[in-house]
Amino acid sequence: MSWRALLIASVAFGSYVICPRMTAMIVQQAKVENLNVNLVIVIGALISIPLFALLAYILIKFGLEWAIIFAAAGDLLAALLLGVVDLRSGLELAIITVFVYIGIRLAPIITRLILT
Repeated sequence: MSWRALLIASVAFGSYVICPRMTAMIVQQAKVENLNVNLVIVIGALISIPLFALLAYILIKFGLEWAIIFAAAGDLLAALLLGVVDLRSGLELAIITVFVYIGIRLAPIITRLILT
């Protein structure tokens, strides 16, 4: 195993998980509950480690569709825990999930069309 490649892949992964929507929700929730946002981020990051491993396992073992369903279930769980689930947010989550799936499937096709 190349430690250099592992470090580069790990830094890339760390960069992937930066999400403005997720960060804004956590910052807002921390303000409402009078919590230390940095502590919420650290503990949440630790909790997410096995969830990322499970998501990778699902992707490898069962495919993209099941991985997206698992990720959408995680989004729904987060919304339920934060108390922000209603018909509108549920529908938005479903639409985002469909667009993510379509985007993942179409991106290679569109890229090939553009570059050839």
